[in-house]
Amino acid sequence: MARTVNPEKHAARRAAILTAAATVFAERGYDGATTAAICARAGVGSGTLFHYFGDKRAIFLGIVADDLSAVAGALDQLDRSDPVGALDRVLELLMVELGNPIAPGLASAMIQLAQRDPEFAITVVTKDAQVRAALTGLIRDGQERGLFATDLDPARAARWIVALTDGGYLMSDDEDFDTDADRAEVRRIVTAYLSVSR
Repeated sequence: MARTVNPEKHAARRAAILTAAATVFAERGYDGATTAAICARAGVGSGTLFHYFGDKRAIFLGIVADDLSAVAGALDQLDRSDPVGALDRVLELLMVELGNPIAPGLASAMIQLAQRDPEFAITVVTKDAQVRAALTGLIRDGQERGLFATDLDPARAARWIVALTDGGYLMSDDEDFDTDADRAEVRRIVTAYLSVSR
């Protein structure tokens, strides 16, 4: 008789493996991470790990794909009738991991793999493209309603906003970094940049 799989337990175990793997990748980089280290961090045997993921690359793809799915879902639910509020929600999405101690290391590991793995790079670029497209549309809508400066190119402005939040992650391991204060600072910079009164 075939064993019945509990979908909730299956999803929870998969998520726990990915969480543990993210920490290992952040600490060791992509090349230094091993499935054995991931098993040890997750508290599972190799048989369990390979039941969920075929290899180390598949695990990393799982981390990025889950993040992409979550971001896409959040972007789909934006209230586009309120460009200012929706823009703030996108900033929140972009900065959700700001201050997470593993974020800089995980980003480095992603860059390490993306430089030599075109399929993985496409997954990373897809998230960036989706966020930029959403920001571009929100900025254009805000300009049409007189909420944002009209002398900005919406696509270029979106690119700079994404770059600004990316820069926050590079600064996040500074000893004087303060998550709440620096998130607020990013919002102030973006508000001033888009302001009709600048």
